[in-house]
Amino acid sequence: MGNCYSGELPIEPRDAIIHKSPHPHIVVPDITIWEVAEKQAKLHGDKPAFVCGLTHEVITFSELFKRANRLAAAFRNDGVQKGSVVVVHSFNCIEYPVVVLALTGLGAVCSPSSPLFLPNELNRQITKAKASYVVTHKQLENVALEAATNAGLTSDVMYTIGSTKEESEHNFKNIDDLVLQDKWIFKHKRIKPTTRVMLPFSSGTSGNPKGVCLSAKNLLANAMQIGYVEPRGDNFLGLVPFFHIYGVMLIHLSILQAKSIVILPRFMPDTLLGALSKYKIRTAHIAPPTVLFLAHHPLVDKYDLSSTEFVVSGGAPIGKQVEGLVYKRLGLNVKQIYGMTELSPAVNYGEDDTRKPGSAGRMVPNTELRVRCVNTGKDLPANMEGELLYRGPQVMLGYENNHEANQNIFTEDGFLRTGDIGYIDDDGFVFVIDRAKELIKYKGHQVAPGELEDVLNHHPAIADCCCVRGQNATGEEIPKAFVVLEHPGDLTVPTRENVITYVSEPVVPYKKVCDVEFIDSISKNASGKLLR
Repeated sequence: MGNCYSGELPIEPRDAIIHKSPHPHIVVPDITIWEVAEKQAKLHGDKPAFVCGLTHEVITFSELFKRANRLAAAFRNDGVQKGSVVVVHSFNCIEYPVVVLALTGLGAVCSPSSPLFLPNELNRQITKAKASYVVTHKQLENVALEAATNAGLTSDVMYTIGSTKEESEHNFKNIDDLVLQDKWIFKHKRIKPTTRVMLPFSSGTSGNPKGVCLSAKNLLANAMQIGYVEPRGDNFLGLVPFFHIYGVMLIHLSILQAKSIVILPRFMPDTLLGALSKYKIRTAHIAPPTVLFLAHHPLVDKYDLSSTEFVVSGGAPIGKQVEGLVYKRLGLNVKQIYGMTELSPAVNYGEDDTRKPGSAGRMVPNTELRVRCVNTGKDLPANMEGELLYRGPQVMLGYENNHEANQNIFTEDGFLRTGDIGYIDDDGFVFVIDRAKELIKYKGHQVAPGELEDVLNHHPAIADCCCVRGQNATGEEIPKAFVVLEHPGDLTVPTRENVITYVSEPVVPYKKVCDVEFIDSISKNASGKLLR
């Protein structure tokens, strides 16, 4: 299936220059997060594990494990077994970690999907993942039903989460009810830590979304790696979407460290600031746009954020200027975390006592880096820019049923190509300069240019197009389209606004084109590849 990292490092080329993590090697045990949760239920049973920042409902570590057992038993009674793929389509909510833990306990595969997906996009993931079951948020039932029905699934394999007294509109089974029932007994059968348990979708270094096979050990290893460098404390903020691999890692980190996550479903200014203040959160894991909010928005001054010391952000680089603005205004240190879905997700982390402005931090334990020249393919020493390649126990098993993509992303000695350009300095700090890959990163979301081009090319008045990374007035990365019109002299040619509206209809909001420029022709190479 791909790399299947075993802990035994392959023999590297003679001219390889391998930069290693400055941290001591840590031992990743041959267990899964299920066994860790069982242990924490005994040691920290009464401690809050997950707290809803809206309703203030609390699930303790003891209740978490009890609910996961009951849900796993109910799932098994419905036919979910080891290897079954379950798409989880929801906002952040307090039941989400219970679902993830129950599926891991079964050895089933959780395939998280964006709650912003339209029916055709969710259908695509259900189909590609070969999912047999769907868990959706109650607010998203209609979207999920249309997507699942078109994929050949019926309502009896669909479940809802999201606390509400309302009955399911389509008679889906309610996970809130299932976790309270004890009519089924779950007998856990230990799975191999190398078993695939997570199947998020990522565009990788190029192209359309591909299923990323992550093992239980990948996820536990990365939680342990981050746990080694993450500041200790009683709780942290969980605003990062759980459907994103970063959010999945935070669920594992919470269980591993017996720390509480205060969960918020989405970014809402008052709710975010209120949670930071009420729960005296020391570390907040947030997306880059939220960092900008903390730097500039006047509402921030109305709340007491004195307990918060750090904000940790990943998904897109944050410049030195923004880091400086947040520190000057609030005294908060902005720490960057760097990685990708294929890395479970993190390989670099900005630590408390050793940070450099603009850096993604040093490598987490058990991680190695090669910096490869994009022109010669040779490895580079410190302070020279090239493509970043990583190796470690957090590296994915491989892409699902995609031999060609696996060959392209892995080297013979087990390093994974990120497609990102950067360098490592003499002190071991990694700086990410640019992305060699064609992906557009908009508000922390991946946008594949080819997907937008496919929509644009269906417009009858468009002859050709090319989508690239653009910038708005504030310097934020946005999807931009260069468009060649079929008949530019016609009175009925589409305007810039017409094109933007046309693309926005069949895609989720973060994928819409934000800027359009009309040109005479699109540059391509001899084989027809777009020269972006």
